[in-house]
Amino acid sequence: MSDHSLPLDLLDDLRDVLDDMDEWRLDPTAWAHVDTLLGRVEAALSAGKAVAIREAVADLELSGPTRAKSADSGATGRQPPKTRDKLASLKDTLNAPKRTGPGKAQR
Repeated sequence: MSDHSLPLDLLDDLRDVLDDMDEWRLDPTAWAHVDTLLGRVEAALSAGKAVAIREAVADLELSGPTRAKSADSGATGRQPPKTRDKLASLKDTLNAPKRTGPGKAQR
């Protein structure tokens, strides 16, 4: 995926929201939306597009749980397996060592 040449503050913001998602309890529709946003993050990371990542991170932050729930919202729960897998893959990508030369890895 990315060679991590993106701004460190942006990568930190992304890590923070991904970590926060472990505690989120959302209804299935909201998780489907989050899954779509995670797909945007994956694509933007692959392309190294900082602006697109920043926009997706902001959208993810706004998609988190809120204090008020509407009466017609469904039951909330943890991430569905598909979303959990995508989240784990993104975390692995962000934590992978950065290549700095032939056969050299750095964190």
